[in-house]
Amino acid sequence: MRWQSFRNALLQIHLWVALILCAPMVIIGLSGSALLLQREILAASIPSADAAGTRQPIPAIVAAAQRSAPTGMIANRVELPLRDGAASAVRFKPLSEDGASIDVYVDPVSLKILGSSEVVERGPVLAFFITIHAFLAMPPPIGLPFVGWMGVVMTLMGLSGLVLWWPRKGQWRQSFLVRRGTRGLAFHFDLHRVAGIWGLLVFLAVSISGIYLTFPQTIGPFVRAHLPGGETTTEPQAGYVPAPGPIGPEEAIALAHSAVPNARAAGVELPSSEKSFVVDLEPRDLGPTEPPVLVVLDAESGAVTYIDDPRNYSFVEKLLNWQHLLHFGVGLGWLWMILVFLSGLLPSLLAITGITVWWKRRQARSAIARADAGAVEPAQ
Repeated sequence: MRWQSFRNALLQIHLWVALILCAPMVIIGLSGSALLLQREILAASIPSADAAGTRQPIPAIVAAAQRSAPTGMIANRVELPLRDGAASAVRFKPLSEDGASIDVYVDPVSLKILGSSEVVERGPVLAFFITIHAFLAMPPPIGLPFVGWMGVVMTLMGLSGLVLWWPRKGQWRQSFLVRRGTRGLAFHFDLHRVAGIWGLLVFLAVSISGIYLTFPQTIGPFVRAHLPGGETTTEPQAGYVPAPGPIGPEEAIALAHSAVPNARAAGVELPSSEKSFVVDLEPRDLGPTEPPVLVVLDAESGAVTYIDDPRNYSFVEKLLNWQHLLHFGVGLGWLWMILVFLSGLLPSLLAITGITVWWKRRQARSAIARADAGAVEPAQ
């Protein structure tokens, strides 16, 4: 009896919180999916390389890109292809602080220029969706904490939904499926429960990580104070042999590969006033591919001056890093990216089915009340 009373009270809370806050939850979810989709569209819009074969040396790629770059710009970074058919991107920055950087896309085998684009940190479409997703179009000091607390609400909605879904003995199998032949109220009820349970883990991961990303200065120190930390290894792996300088970009990549195991070069930042190469390496073991491993090498001496390998972070720092990966659907493969995209659509489906169930039940109760009233009137 106590359990039934608790369940009924929880159902009322779940219902009314959903009715009151379904609009912001739906908007946050849809805008998050739109941001992920736009990111993938932009990545797919980069031209593909035609030629197959061995990549040309980086100086040759930079020289080819330089010929088509505007005057007064210098190359400061080269993105390397991680798969066959991918282009290399050479980023040029203006000599002065005015003006935007430009990416020139080069076929890394044939050195053919494939196109170029201005580097825009935040275009109008991206800015719109970020404003909606992160602030709900409110001023940031108001919108950001509101969205963070909405993450708390969405987490509690997911957990309360799990309690309400929990099947009775002998009913587990049908609780994961929409019953065949159901229509109307029964169909919407089944779809609400089934969509909620199948999407719950991803929904909770995205919601909880969103809370941390909104309040990192509050949650981060608390987590670090209560979970084990430790020192990060910053030395090259055993057996690393430094090379005498000066070095070029190809030597910098070779040395970075020698200093860090199980990783492949994804990009290299060319020396500027600091006279250092910064090589980005993508981890190749079973862990996430982001954030990249950073290896800094002195261009004059060839010495490794700094290594930042996220695989060597302490448990707590890895845990906090994972919040970014989980929320944005990056570094964990295409399957997780698709699941995160679908989790943004889930609040809309749950809102439609949940409100439909509530409305149909309300109509049914009203019809019963009217029928009862009609039956009583003749007797009077």
